[in-house]
Amino acid sequence: MTSIRLLEGLNIEWKRGPLDGEIKGIAYDSRLVKKNYVFVAVRGYSEDGHEYIKDAVNRGATMIVAEHPLTITDSRQPGVEKETAWVCVPDAREALALISAAFYGHPSDTLSLIGITGTNGKTTTSFITKSIIDAGGESAGLLGTICYMTGGQTANALNTTPESLDLQRYLREMVESDMKYGVLEVSSHALALKRVKGCSFQVAAFTNFTRDHLDFHETMDDYFRAKREIFHYLDKKGRAVLNRDDQWVRKLEGNLDCEVITCGIEPGAMISAENIEESGSRGPGSGGLSFDVQTPEYRFRVESKLIGRFNVSNILMSVGIAYSLGIGESIIQKGIKEARPVEGRFENVDGGQKFLCIVDYAHTDDALRTLIGEARHVTEGRIIAVVGCGGDRDRGKRPVMGASASELSDFVIVTSDNPRSEDPDAIIRDIVRGIKKSNYTSLPDRQEAIQEALWMAGEGDTVLLAGKGHETYQEIKGVRHHFSDREIALKVLREIKDKKMKDQE
Repeated sequence: MTSIRLLEGLNIEWKRGPLDGEIKGIAYDSRLVKKNYVFVAVRGYSEDGHEYIKDAVNRGATMIVAEHPLTITDSRQPGVEKETAWVCVPDAREALALISAAFYGHPSDTLSLIGITGTNGKTTTSFITKSIIDAGGESAGLLGTICYMTGGQTANALNTTPESLDLQRYLREMVESDMKYGVLEVSSHALALKRVKGCSFQVAAFTNFTRDHLDFHETMDDYFRAKREIFHYLDKKGRAVLNRDDQWVRKLEGNLDCEVITCGIEPGAMISAENIEESGSRGPGSGGLSFDVQTPEYRFRVESKLIGRFNVSNILMSVGIAYSLGIGESIIQKGIKEARPVEGRFENVDGGQKFLCIVDYAHTDDALRTLIGEARHVTEGRIIAVVGCGGDRDRGKRPVMGASASELSDFVIVTSDNPRSEDPDAIIRDIVRGIKKSNYTSLPDRQEAIQEALWMAGEGDTVLLAGKGHETYQEIKGVRHHFSDREIALKVLREIKDKKMKDQE
């Protein structure tokens, strides 16, 4: 593809040099630049791509896209060659997204792309939605918090929503794998940083909205504005699916320039749930949900292996998405029934113990309160919660998380959860500041905290390991160390079982 074709649709402020060269690839990391590549100088959190223009040119970049003409024309920059094309744009991130979409042939125009945003529930809703599509005999790719599935293989996710260049590459892989649908979790960061620019969604869904990421967005209003940006990427016939039970999301109902489908348990939603029944959750494969679904056209009953009343909302959102795509009730029923519990989402870890051990990704106050509330519903004894907060993130939510954990649990162990560059003890102090009761202790070492919780649990209790869910690492001082709540829990549960067997001998 020629340089000039890649630049179609860009807001260009200034350019020079040959723009008819053949482009073989794109990079926003100068170390990945090869001959005949475009290098886009993007500002990151800690580094600025403009500082690596010289390196990109030396590695063979034939076009530079940047935000500052003074930088790229500065005679003090060595290594700048006459045959290099220079393009100045007001927003390099937007340019990266548009160039990437063009380079990969605008794959979202071929796919039926489904975007799902919201503070909580994105992952579960995306997996149920994919299961419904698969049940109808079609194939759907999925990009989200846990993994990227594009047809050929499944890869671990680095970000909930990949950077725009990687996103477009994954979407192209879906197209080449003959997939008809793409299901994409869309984070507020991705929307604010324009990673989905160049995408065209057939359906955009908003699951719920609660406090999170205020280290990035600063205010709840800023955070909400970022989330609602997803609806700007709907195609001309695109539909919005909204959780009407959420007071923030409900505000959008009459303020979107597209067809809107509302879902909810409370009265007034177009797609609603009635006669909800829950069964037990004492072991893998047991428990689940069943309820009647009412749509504007038909009524049917669904059965799901998922545990917890909060999953009724996730299932309804998936029904709303499927309904907006014209998928019939029998396929929806089948897809919901076949959808497996999602890793790290109210996941029951069974080591033969006589109490529940639940691993969950709950890392916001609302998610934590929901988690503990659901656990209370199925717990005969005490709830013992292991809770932490991530470093280099919204400090304001830490005391709120501590207060919720202490208020709703019988005992809390405050610990680490990806401290990153911060001192774990300082994070714990922030959390403890919100605790008003004496029903807690603190153990900075997360493995020790999990061990303590499981050893103190008795028959009928529930241990909640909150915050990390599916994650298999602990990030400390910029280094990711292997760490899995589930693996640690199983190891400890085996030790407990072995000790009890020895005591009985």
